[in-house]
Amino acid sequence: MNDDDPETPLDGHITSLSVLRSYRRLGLAERLMTQAQRAMAEVFGAQRVSLHVRVSNVAAFSLYKNTLKFDIKDTEKKYYGDGEDAYAMKKEIREMYLSEMDSL
Repeated sequence: MNDDDPETPLDGHITSLSVLRSYRRLGLAERLMTQAQRAMAEVFGAQRVSLHVRVSNVAAFSLYKNTLKFDIKDTEKKYYGDGEDAYAMKKEIREMYLSEMDSL
């Protein structure tokens, strides 16, 4: 893949997202993720977004899978430094924001 080629579709990747414990369960992570996805699509023309989540992180997994509709693409063994596995997750985002961008 040539990153300099304007014809090459881009993918976004969420490296890290956290919300201070006292502000959890207020919908902030969902809003942050939605805005990040929108920016990836609108500003960079990203087609997809990917992320990794610890297998043991039930709350984050539920957010990504059930609320934000990410799909599990793979389980990466010993992904984290402490040896824990991670779900590799991906979501198509381009179509979600295409109609919004066309109306601008």
